[in-house]
Amino acid sequence: MESVESALARLWPAVVRADRVVLRPVTAQDAPVVRALLTDARVRAFLGGPASEERVATRQREYPTTPGVWAVAPAAGGEAIGLVSITADSRCADRAEISYQLLPSAWGQGLGRDVVGAAVEWWTAAVPDGGPLIAVTQERNTASRRLLESLGMTVLDTLLEFGEPQCLYTPGDEDTALRWARVLDARREDVERRRGAEARATAVGRTLPDDLSVLTPEQTARLCPARHGAHGRICAHEKDHTPDLHLGRAADGAWIAWLDRAEPAPPAGPAVSVGRGATRS
Repeated sequence: MESVESALARLWPAVVRADRVVLRPVTAQDAPVVRALLTDARVRAFLGGPASEERVATRQREYPTTPGVWAVAPAAGGEAIGLVSITADSRCADRAEISYQLLPSAWGQGLGRDVVGAAVEWWTAAVPDGGPLIAVTQERNTASRRLLESLGMTVLDTLLEFGEPQCLYTPGDEDTALRWARVLDARREDVERRRGAEARATAVGRTLPDDLSVLTPEQTARLCPARHGAHGRICAHEKDHTPDLHLGRAADGAWIAWLDRAEPAPPAGPAVSVGRGATRS
């Protein structure tokens, strides 16, 4: 699975065009709109209020060199009217997060839907082997929730973040379901590899040869017949071993250990707020 960071580095700079807006990389000339968005009380209503001068200066300096951060401009031309970004979710590996902000002068025209829809469509098409995309908005941010739901996003989870109830949204399509499954499989494999290294270091594990193919048929016959669902490797423990933790080799030769019974999927973590005035800042 391609990581969010590597995908953005590979694809950047990128320009995304929609009927009424153009998403283009931020430039130094966009500093005034960055300041306006980060200091406007209406835009920041669900983001803890206007940002400090230090934070504004940092964002003005960083945005032009950050893959995945676009300035939103009218398709007919003119100065930027907002920002939208797709970046790696710092709270959850292999997950992308989308956020956007528009100046109040651009509200009430359906432009937010155009902007978010264009960015989501771009990510889905440009990174088919990536992880899922999420958006989080405050529960009481009804405008943002209506926007996300109009794009077919559904609530995956609710959480408390920054002292406020939040709704975590994700696209409700088959492609997104596959992306979530990909992330969960990657996490499970990481766990199995760590557990396999630990099991290999035990007294029983040290008695096993690195190359299981050198075992004689008689030795192989004494091994547990359990097979890993993903790798199909025979368990390297002897039959009737306890507990129900099987030790074997992954396709690339790494030691892995897996349980007989299905393990619960890792919980989805929180993400950054998204809405009419919503972006990490």
